Amino acid sequence: MVIPLVFLLCFTFGYQQSEEVAEEPAVDIEAEKAAVRAVLDDWIKCIETEDIELFSKIIAHDDDMVSFGTDAAEHWVGWESIKESVQKQFESVENADISIRELVIKVHNSGEVAWVSLLMDFKGEAMGEPFSVEGMRVTGVMEKRNGNWVFVQSHSSMPVTGQVVKY
Repeated sequence: MVIPLVFLLCFTFGYQQSEEVAEEPAVDIEAEKAAVRAVLDDWIKCIETEDIELFSKIIAHDDDMVSFGTDAAEHWVGWESIKESVQKQFESVENADISIRELVIKVHNSGEVAWVSLLMDFKGEAMGEPFSVEGMRVTGVMEKRNGNWVFVQSHSSMPVTGQVVKY
């Protein structure tokens, strides 16, 4: 008789706790997606306008923040290394024009982490020569810190033509 009573008490107590957890307010995922999209818009804006201060606001200033660019040498770890490279890019690129497509934004249920993927078309002039890059693949991970979304990881790449390994 004691064992069924203990089981019933444990079940009842556990059920009450799970109800309390379920009543916590849910994160507004759509609002967070819109906030992440606004940061992506700022990212494009800072590149097109060469605004290093805006760039500084949307990138984590962590020593272990990681970013890969499309060139083999473009691997940055930490805020200072990417800041230096972006400043050099701003000095050599003019008339930048960026558009994105196939954007996917995923926000974790906690509302504290998001990841994005997109295709980017980027054209302009570099060192006086016109360039056009179509279909650049971009992914990124963002964290919400002090109410603001910032990139903590990003990766850009260009697809190869055909399969590298056939399967």
